[in-house]
Amino acid sequence: MHLLVLGATGKTGALAYQYALELGNHVTILVRDASKINPHANLTVVEGSAMLEADMDRAFAAAAGVPVDTVLQCLNPHRAANHPWAKFLGPPRLMADSTALAAHALRRQGHQLGGHKPRLIAMNALGAGQSRKAAPIITKFLIDYSNIGWTYVDHDAVDAEIEQNCGQEVDWTIVFAVALSGGGGGLIGGPSGLKPVRTFAHTDPGSNWAITRESCARWMVDVATGRLGDEFSNKRVIVSN
Repeated sequence: MHLLVLGATGKTGALAYQYALELGNHVTILVRDASKINPHANLTVVEGSAMLEADMDRAFAAAAGVPVDTVLQCLNPHRAANHPWAKFLGPPRLMADSTALAAHALRRQGHQLGGHKPRLIAMNALGAGQSRKAAPIITKFLIDYSNIGWTYVDHDAVDAEIEQNCGQEVDWTIVFAVALSGGGGGLIGGPSGLKPVRTFAHTDPGSNWAITRESCARWMVDVATGRLGDEFSNKRVIVSN
């Protein structure tokens, strides 16, 4: 299977593409700075921006003769620091525009996949889009009254772009992750390592407050590669430990 990972230099994205390689898949990553990436026999590295159509098209064509089966979108816009009131650095619509371009590209080359549909797995955050109903009060407060809200504008737009651009040709999964722990990033430190993943419908309460980056990354790759079957196809899913 051939996966294209967006956001591969981020903490969760790096874990995702490395796990996909461990499973024996071919992986292409589209990154700003290719010098940060260690080479691997099954890894194709494309330097560019996921927000530019020409760069997205190059990423899809980079592994000559190997069409992309799945895009795993692990992007997140930058802020000046990890606390909620840190300045939003953007770029605006990083996740939304990249998701839309990936969906368009998957639809264009879907006929090359021998009958199975391409997939788009988009990492999002609890409280975005239709998952706001299931978010705890503190999450809603931070979205509404801190600079995290600027990031959630983009998260919300991802939900809309999936609806508008995947159509019937692309299977999709929107992953509403609770707070990501471990890896030295996010709003919390917390535990790291592999832990069991619990899933919930996007409007259902009951999730724990955190999920380790390793758990989230591996779960998304397992969905992307079909290791979990079609249970989460065309679904919005909350994930936690």
